[in-house]
Amino acid sequence: MSRHGLIDIEQYYFNWLCDLVHIDQMDRSYWILAKDLYRAQFVSYVDHDENRAYDGIELRDECLRELGYPKYDGLDGECSVLEMIVALARRMDFETSDPYDEEDDSDKTVYWFWEMMDNLGLTAFDDDSYVRLEGQIYVDAIIDTLVERRYESDGRGGLFPIQDADEDQRDVEIWYQMAAYLAEREAG
Repeated sequence: MSRHGLIDIEQYYFNWLCDLVHIDQMDRSYWILAKDLYRAQFVSYVDHDENRAYDGIELRDECLRELGYPKYDGLDGECSVLEMIVALARRMDFETSDPYDEEDDSDKTVYWFWEMMDNLGLTAFDDDSYVRLEGQIYVDAIIDTLVERRYESDGRGGLFPIQDADEDQRDVEIWYQMAAYLAEREAG
């Protein structure tokens, strides 16, 4: 809440994003990491990766609609890395769910988000370990590696490491990296 009794929409939105992926877990929390991901801008270096940014920005509209502020313009700017990854985790949930299985109504967004965090090497940086592990230095470096596509050609160090990569993953649209990663997991 602001000092005028109005909702701080930016903070509300950040908390809303964090709730979607359970930043605050039963045995640990990742608020500092989430802030780092939220402050970092996602940049599209490969054609069509701007679609991942659009998906991330769409989360703002969803949150505002839920809050009852559909015309609010205060959440603007480029897509953050946090927004992109949360939106991507939701896409992965959709892509891996079975529309014909009436009993499977589980949302795997949290699962996919944390798998991507693990793939990036970020799960070690919970709030209790962040300072001790020099999180500011390492987390920023990991985020830069992701955004600037300086990870390995097989995707190691990025969101989607592929064991049998046919092409340099640094040149592949994130959507197709995701598809290859999911296909490889399903085949394995």
